[in-house]
Amino acid sequence: MWGCTFAEKNEDVRDHEEFKADYLHEPVVSQFSFPLPPLGIQPKEFVGAHFGKELKNLQFRKGTTTLAFLYEPATPADQGGIIIAVDSRASAGEYISSKSVMKILDIGDRMVATMAGGAADCQFWTRVVAKYCTLYELREKAPITVAAASKYFANVLYGYKGQGLSVGSMVCGYDKRGPAIFKVDSEGDRSSLNVCSVGSGSLNAYGILDQHYKPKMTDEEAKQLGWRAIMHATYRDSGSGGVCNLVHISPEGKTRYPGRDVSQLYYEFAAELGRDIAYDPRDD
Repeated sequence: MWGCTFAEKNEDVRDHEEFKADYLHEPVVSQFSFPLPPLGIQPKEFVGAHFGKELKNLQFRKGTTTLAFLYEPATPADQGGIIIAVDSRASAGEYISSKSVMKILDIGDRMVATMAGGAADCQFWTRVVAKYCTLYELREKAPITVAAASKYFANVLYGYKGQGLSVGSMVCGYDKRGPAIFKVDSEGDRSSLNVCSVGSGSLNAYGILDQHYKPKMTDEEAKQLGWRAIMHATYRDSGSGGVCNLVHISPEGKTRYPGRDVSQLYYEFAAELGRDIAYDPRDD
């Protein structure tokens, strides 16, 4: 049954196809159930009572900005690959519930998934996908491709279509086919893109990406573009903020950079452009 571990049975005597049939498949809705609220309260009534429209500050309203793009190295000294950049704010209506959420979750050594939508939904189902990818690698003795991982993710979410999940994710990674980005959402849709942004601040991020993105860039230019797009999105979208976390996936591996405060990034980019932050009247 989906959810148990293969350690519960003797793997040495398991047939290869039997193992795959038992563990390497999407979960069956009828075999899996989430814990219900206490005292027999119905989930819909519970959510309406505690997070309904009349409760202004504790609604299930989401806000985030995530982006990713592919680029080729501009010089022999550059690596190229994929840049993934995200903000770190978790919001519930007008209430900022956290300012330090890590929205880039590991799936493999050179593969990640981003979070946009409901934090619990994204974290739970990303772990399900990570488990599937690990089992695949242990059994097949080869890393799973980004296309296969994203397809499994989409199949899982499609199985719960219409049941209230809120997931907007990007599966990004480097495999034997090269770098790839796949956008996956809770409707089961899946698409391959070279430049992608998901979340309430995505339109603001797209404005920067459309203006400055180039197929060939240096590694430093690509990182600066990721930071710049997230910074502008946080200043135009109330659901985005905190720090900008950035990951670079290249043929050599995966590199995580320390989070950079978006306020500090604003001052740095303003100084680069020679723009005044505020009006400073002259004392004539």
